Amino acid sequence: MRTTTAPSAGFRLTPQRAEILRLLEGNTSHPSAEEIYRRVHRKFPGMSFATVYNTLQSLLGRGELLEIRIDPKRSRFDPFTPQHAHLMCVKCGAIADVRTPAELKPLGKPAGFKVLSCNVEFYGVCPACAGKTATKEAAKWQKRTQKRTRK
Repeated sequence: MRTTTAPSAGFRLTPQRAEILRLLEGNTSHPSAEEIYRRVHRKFPGMSFATVYNTLQSLLGRGELLEIRIDPKRSRFDPFTPQHAHLMCVKCGAIADVRTPAELKPLGKPAGFKVLSCNVEFYGVCPACAGKTATKEAAKWQKRTQKRTRK
């Protein structure tokens, strides 16, 4: 993410927003809005959750942040905007970036259909959880994702 500090229409750089930008800069943990709020709120106790939400929405609108929905419980945010995929541990919820080919193209897309974006998600068990029994959690995860795709 390139941190924009220059004021622009609709984006005033307050100390709270500057702290949110600082927290996101180079962040590879893919934090949720709630996690960002908890961390920034320590420094700015009077800040509301709306400040975090509105800042994230503004950054999304400017193309400086990605919203990823790999976690069925909440949206997560990624300051690394070039094309890439995500891998989520079904045991602990950790998310990692995964490189993808420079250009992903669908095979056999209908004529005249214009692809606007592509989202690739992988699910697995991270090395830290691999030694632990992940079978029950993986089965639960599979049931949850099946329910989500049937809707």
